[in-house]
Amino acid sequence: MTTENSKQEHLGKYSRDFAVFLPAISNFYNTFISKQRVTKGEHIPAERIPESFDRGVEGLNFINPDEGYFTYPTALYSAGHACLDMDKVNDRDSMCVNRDREFSTIVGDSGGYQLGKGVIKFDWKDFEGNKANEVRSNILNWLELTSDWAMTLDVPTWAADDLNSPKTGLTSFQDTLDGTIYNNKFFQKNRLGQTKFLNVLQGDDWETAQIWYDAVKDFEFEGWAMGGINMCDMEVMLKRLIIMRDEKKLDGKDWMHVLGTSQLDWACFLTQVQRQVRKNINPNFTISFDSASAFLSTANGLVYTQNTFTPSRFSFIMDKAPDDKRLKGSEIQFPFDSGIGRRLKMKDVCWYGEGDLNKNNKEGKTSWDSFSYVLMMAHNVYNQIRAVQTANDLNDIEMLKHKPQVGHWRKTKGSDNTDEFSEFVPRNILYFNTLVEEVFSSEKPMDVINNASSFLADIRGTRWQRATGGGKGKNNFSSLFEGG
Repeated sequence: MTTENSKQEHLGKYSRDFAVFLPAISNFYNTFISKQRVTKGEHIPAERIPESFDRGVEGLNFINPDEGYFTYPTALYSAGHACLDMDKVNDRDSMCVNRDREFSTIVGDSGGYQLGKGVIKFDWKDFEGNKANEVRSNILNWLELTSDWAMTLDVPTWAADDLNSPKTGLTSFQDTLDGTIYNNKFFQKNRLGQTKFLNVLQGDDWETAQIWYDAVKDFEFEGWAMGGINMCDMEVMLKRLIIMRDEKKLDGKDWMHVLGTSQLDWACFLTQVQRQVRKNINPNFTISFDSASAFLSTANGLVYTQNTFTPSRFSFIMDKAPDDKRLKGSEIQFPFDSGIGRRLKMKDVCWYGEGDLNKNNKEGKTSWDSFSYVLMMAHNVYNQIRAVQTANDLNDIEMLKHKPQVGHWRKTKGSDNTDEFSEFVPRNILYFNTLVEEVFSSEKPMDVINNASSFLADIRGTRWQRATGGGKGKNNFSSLFEGG
C-alpha cells in the first residue's frame, strides 16, 4: 500500500526551460549521507531516524532518483569541502561520487575560494613547484572523479587584497591572472577528458574583466563560469556574452555557470538570458547558478518558512526554527511544509531535553543534535528549489500580460509603487524580459545595453555592493559566499 509519506516528489519536472539552480551541497550534509552509506546504516542509530523515513537517511539524498524523499537532478559540490585523498574519496564523498549519472548532474567547484583563504594548503612561495602541482593534481583528479562539469582552478582577484595577500604572497591583479593562466595550462595538459571544464572569468570592473577575458579566452575548455564583476553586474554580463557571440566563443560552449546567487530576481534574469542565447546563438546553451544559503542559514538555526511574491518583496522567508527542550518527545507536527517537513514531528528536530548530555558529554543550550541540522538543511533545499521554480513560473505568467519598454523606465524610491504592473512580480524583472530580447535581436546590441545603463545599474542589488564595496573599487568578493 502506498502512503502519502512513501511518495516521491520529483522537483526537476517543474523546472521547464529555466536557468538551472544548483544547491551547493555542504560538506556537513554530504558527510552524514555518505557515512550512513559506508557504515551500512550504523552512523545514525535507528532510534534517531524519524518514524516516517521509510527509506532511512538515504531518503535525504535528493540526487538519488530511487530513494530520495524528494529528488532534484542537479547540484554543485566544491573541492574546497571535499576529500582530496583519492584512496578515501569514494567513502568520504560517496553521495556525489557513487551516484546515478544518468539522472544527476554535478557541477564541481574547484575550490578557488578555499585556496585563496588558505583552507586548501598551497605552496604559494613555490607556485610552480612540486608541492603546488600535487595540490593542483589532487583537485583535478577529484573534479574528474566527481563532476560532470567543473570550474577550472582560478585564483580570485581578492587573493591579492590587503586581507589575503599576507597568506598568498600575491600583491596585484596581474599576480592572480598569471596564477590562473598557469593553472589553466596545468588542467589542459593533465586532464583525462572525463569532465567538461568551465573557463572561469574574474575581474573587479569592466577594464580588468576585459583584460582577464582576453588572457584566457583561447583555452580550449567546454564552457564558461562567471565570477567577480561578471557574475553580479548584468551590464557586464550582457556585454561579455555579446563579445563572446561575435568572437564565436559561445559556439559549442554549452554551459555557463554564474557563481553564488540566491536572489529570485536573478533566477528570472538568468532564465531570460538563457532563452535568448538558445534562440539566437546556441540552442544547447545552459546557464546554471548556485547558492549555499539553504545549508549555511541552518548554522544560525534558520529555516525557510514561506515564500513571498509581491513587487515589494519577491523572495523566500527565513526565520528561527523551533528549538526548545520541552519539545523532546513531542508529537506536534513540524509547522513548515516541504517534502521533508511534512514527514517530521517536533520530537525529530528537538532531540535533547532538559538534563540530556550531548556528544561532548555536556548539556548544551540547544535541543538540536547534529542530525537536526541535517534535517533542516534538507527542508531548506526543498523550499529554495521550489521558490526558484515558482518565481520563474510567475514571471512567465506576468510577461504574457506586461511587456514594458526600458525607455519608459524611471528610478523610483522604495516606497513608490506607482509604476508596478503586476501584483506578483517586481517591475524590474518585467522590464528586463523585454530588454534582453532586444539585446540579442538588435543589430547594435552594445547601444541597447549602453542606453539601458541606468536600469541595469538599478538591478545590480546587494551582490554587486558586496563584490565591489559599493562601486568604490574595494574588492570584497570573498564576503559574497562560501564557494567560488
